[in-house]
Amino acid sequence: MIKQMIKTSLLAGSALLLMSGCGSDNKANSNDAVGGHNEQGALSIVYESTSADPASGKMIAHYHVHAVDENGNAISGLPLKVSLVNGARELRGQKVQHDTGTILSTKPISFHDDGIDFSQTDVRKGDTLIVIPSSGKTGKDYLGDWTIVEKGHDLGLRERSYGLESTNGLTYIIGNEQRWLSGRISAVAHVQGRGRNDTNSTSSSNHGFTYFDIVFDPVLAGHTATVGVHTEGNRMGGAKVITLRGGEFVAPDVKIPVTGKTEYATMRILIDPGDGMGTENLIDVELVPTSFTVEPLSNCRINYRLSDFRTDHNGEVTIAVDTFKSADSNSSKETSSSECTLKWNASAGSIYYEY
Repeated sequence: MIKQMIKTSLLAGSALLLMSGCGSDNKANSNDAVGGHNEQGALSIVYESTSADPASGKMIAHYHVHAVDENGNAISGLPLKVSLVNGARELRGQKVQHDTGTILSTKPISFHDDGIDFSQTDVRKGDTLIVIPSSGKTGKDYLGDWTIVEKGHDLGLRERSYGLESTNGLTYIIGNEQRWLSGRISAVAHVQGRGRNDTNSTSSSNHGFTYFDIVFDPVLAGHTATVGVHTEGNRMGGAKVITLRGGEFVAPDVKIPVTGKTEYATMRILIDPGDGMGTENLIDVELVPTSFTVEPLSNCRINYRLSDFRTDHNGEVTIAVDTFKSADSNSSKETSSSECTLKWNASAGSIYYEY
C-alpha cells in the first residue's frame, strides 16, 4: 500500500498542490492550529503516525491539514500548497530569525530584514521561506510558505496574497529539502500527497481534510523541520515546527568502572526504523541532560558540566561520571560497587528541538 502511495502521489519539488476533502472524520485538535482564527477561518497541521517503507528505504510520516471557517465549519474543495524546510539556511548564526522579518505588499510581494543583506547570504532562488506564528503575528495573509524567486538586498516572492498589508516583526526560516549532518552526510525530506484512491482516505470532501506525507531518510528521525501551508490567491496560511518521528531509538547501557576519579563514558545512540531496515546513527542532535541516569548513586554521579550531550557523526555522546567509593556508616569498612551503569531514556522526548 505504501509503495502504491509513493507511485501515485504527485510530487513537485518541495511543495505540492493538494485538494482538501480526502481523509478521516477525526476533527483536528484545536491545540494544533497554526494560523490564528480570523474572518475566513484557520488551518491546522496535525501529525497522525509514521510508517517504514523497506522497498524505498524511507520513513513516511502521515499528516493532515484541517481547514475551518470563522464559525468552525469545515471548508471543502480548498486548494492547498504544502512545503517543508528540512535544511535551514543559517543567517546571523541561527536557523530561525525571530521578530526581524518584514513582508511588503509590493508587486510582486517582497521580503525584507533590517539586519540582513540577502545578496550576501547563501539563500538561493527556489528556496522556501516560511513565516512562523509568533506573539501577535498570526495573520493568515502572511503566515506559511513562500517561494523565493528573486534575490537581492531583499527577496522577491512568487505567491500572491490579495488582502496583504505590509507587516514587520515576523519570525521566519529559509531553506529547502536537503540538509547535511555533521557536514558530511546528505539527508533529504520532502512532501507528497495522498490521492483519493488511497485506502487510508475514508471521508468525503465535505469534512475539509487534506492529507499529505513527509517522506524522509531514516537518519533524520529526531530532527526538527518546519511545515508551511497556504491557499492560493485569497491567501490563508499557517506553519508548524515539527519533529520528524519514526522507528525507535536504541542506546545500549554502558558500564563504568568505579575508580574514585571522573570517568568519561561514550554512549552510541541509534535509530531503528523497524521492518528490518537496519539502524542509523542519531547525528547532530542535542539530548536532554536529565534523560541520562547512572546507578548506583552511592558510587556514581553524572558531571553535567564536563559532559557533551550533542551526538557526533557516529551518533555518540560523551558523559562525564564522577565515581567514588562509599563507606559503611556502621563501621570503618569500605563498601563499593566495582562498576556503575549509565542509561539513556530512549525516546523522542529526550531530544531537544533544534530551534
